[in-house]
Amino acid sequence: MGIVRDSEHSDGAPTIEGTGIRVRDVASAYEHSGYGPDEITQLYPDLSLGDVHRALAYYYDHIDEFRSSSSEPASA
Repeated sequence: MGIVRDSEHSDGAPTIEGTGIRVRDVASAYEHSGYGPDEITQLYPDLSLGDVHRALAYYYDHIDEFRSSSSEPASA
């Protein structure tokens, strides 16, 4: 599986192919909630460990895009 964008799902946000789970949600679980990749597969049973790592790699490869589209204020 890979990372896809589909305007009919998740408002076109990058998702993990075949799951509808947004890359942003996986990254948030990792960065903000402190879950490890193995724990994220428990939160999202449809994801393999490889899916989690692909989502995190995509997030970090496109981090400026995610941060600029975020409605959250930037941290200092």
